[in-house]
Amino acid sequence: MRKIERSPLLTKKGDIFDMKIGYLLKYSIILVVLILMLFLILSIFTYNFNYNKILAYSYKFVAPICIFVVSFLYAMKVKERGILRGLEIWAVYFLILCIIKYTVFQSLSNTGEINILKHLIYIPIAMVAGILGVNAGK
Repeated sequence: MRKIERSPLLTKKGDIFDMKIGYLLKYSIILVVLILMLFLILSIFTYNFNYNKILAYSYKFVAPICIFVVSFLYAMKVKERGILRGLEIWAVYFLILCIIKYTVFQSLSNTGEINILKHLIYIPIAMVAGILGVNAGK
């Protein structure tokens, strides 16, 4: 009988998208908590101190920094396929963002716009963090 060769793209379990659901859920919760904590800290600074443009500009860097940190930690824990692990974290972030937009901001007419291009730029950030996390974990 002929032995069937395995494709190099397949993992040991036979699936290229072998997601670690437990780790993904854990790090998704860490992502949400980290984003909320940083927004809370920035809001307290904005409320207690004078409002300036630098502090307002720092709100734009909260999500990419959190995505980078969580993708790095997630890929470091899983230790394989950093690009896919970064994409998974970004997909969870975008899913949470869409759920919030269509539930919370549905009643508010003009504040619920999502800038898709800005959030697509976060994909390479998550991928690079995943690659660095896999390599740092070795």
